[in-house]
Amino acid sequence: MRIYTVHELPGAPLDGAGLVLVKEGFSFPAFLLSWVWLAFNRLWIALALWIGLTAVVSFLAERLLGVEAAAVCSLALQLLLGFEGNDIRRWTLARKGYREIGISGGSSLEEAERRFFEKWDRPLDVAPVAPLTAPVWPRRDAVAAAPANTAMHEVFGLFPEAGPKRGS
Repeated sequence: MRIYTVHELPGAPLDGAGLVLVKEGFSFPAFLLSWVWLAFNRLWIALALWIGLTAVVSFLAERLLGVEAAAVCSLALQLLLGFEGNDIRRWTLARKGYREIGISGGSSLEEAERRFFEKWDRPLDVAPVAPLTAPVWPRRDAVAAAPANTAMHEVFGLFPEAGPKRGS
């Protein structure tokens, strides 16, 4: 059984669209496909740091220790990303404003989601939208609002002022 942490974006709709589940533990895709996994999960800051870190470590290890040691250092960095990949996802979600609201477990992500929503105490319906009864642009009586000595009946620009037409 896998354990997942549940993260919610405050202000998201109450239908569960603002929820993200992140698996606990080692991430094999992050270990095997490091920069592809980071780009797929849109972890841009971590991707930039990863590319810089691997370039520097590979260069220094090859120059100072040899090619074999550089390969071992590269494998160690891959293992580090595998162990810390899901924590990097949680950090990125926290930066985006998500907050951890619980944990759930299951043999797959779908089962963990189902178990979480079975125990979720929030309503799953969204408040109905009230029909629009007021006009979008309420009409103002510009002639009544203007002082008597101003020339509000003249055309300014291409559009005349709102109000009754002169000469009719």
